[in-house]
Amino acid sequence: MSSASPNSTVLLVLYDILPNVHQPQRPYALLPNPWITRLILKSKGIPFVVKPITTTELRAEGPGSFRERFRSTLGPNDRPLIPMIEHNGRLVGDTVTIAHYLDFHFPETPSPYLPELQASQLKENALAHSIAANQATQLRATIAQRHVQLVYEQCTELFDEEQRGWMRSDAKLGMPNAYNLFMSMDRATLLASARIHVAGVFSILSPPFTPRIEGLSPHQDTTDLLLTPPAQQQQQFLSSPTKPGLLDFTVFGWFLLTYTADLPLNHAIWSESSFKAREWLGVYKGGEYALRGDVAKEGHWPGDVPLRGVEEWATRMFALYDNYTRRIVEGEVLEGEPEKL
Repeated sequence: MSSASPNSTVLLVLYDILPNVHQPQRPYALLPNPWITRLILKSKGIPFVVKPITTTELRAEGPGSFRERFRSTLGPNDRPLIPMIEHNGRLVGDTVTIAHYLDFHFPETPSPYLPELQASQLKENALAHSIAANQATQLRATIAQRHVQLVYEQCTELFDEEQRGWMRSDAKLGMPNAYNLFMSMDRATLLASARIHVAGVFSILSPPFTPRIEGLSPHQDTTDLLLTPPAQQQQQFLSSPTKPGLLDFTVFGWFLLTYTADLPLNHAIWSESSFKAREWLGVYKGGEYALRGDVAKEGHWPGDVPLRGVEEWATRMFALYDNYTRRIVEGEVLEGEPEKL
């Protein structure tokens, strides 16, 4: 088995998108998928350097281009996908392939799928590994569906004119008139759907339920009649009780997108109370999507679902790896990041 030490002298390169080449500013780290790979690398303790590229460079053709190097293994619409890493002269693309690649080549580091285990232990825990991978695939698809229409305008507005045109094009989005369709969708419905989805995801952090089983004699302890998982401390992360993994990195990538592109929208989606969500709807596009009629009453809008544990989890995620993400979103230039954009 080929492996490399996290302390290898061959420095891994992470390719991320630079949204605006004419007015480059920090934080340029914006898109969810590169954030996922950044956090996987940090969790494994693998040193890396970041190389920003544009969507134009990503799509370029010809000798030495990303498209040419990937050849027959391109992503949807026959184009390379961000993020990409380069390791020992080999280009590896998309978050899932990168996660599997890093688990193989850095076996003595935590796996993003089962972060309580080292990657070298995955084979002996194959069933758990498979379940965790399937769960991550499902979450990646569903959270994107709930968020992309809400934030796509604000996100792409941060790109320069040429790249913005591509990001909003039918070719990029994969269907005719997609961007206009995004913009026509009712924001109150989209926002409620996003909050409901987040509430479901974070039910993982909820305290254990009270078993509902009849006792046939007074004061009978009925817990010995159930085969339940071993009691554990309060869950701190989505992927495991004490360590973040791919579920956390996936959700946090989308959290960071709205945090950077539209902070009021971030509060609207992720706050425990729906007050900020109602406030955002009241001002977005001049209040076009403000709640009216019966749903304007407290507790009558589906988005009023409380999001318990989310804000505390986000605080824990920001604090990881010596406040890595917080320092980036605040504009600090960290080791491995380009000093000039």
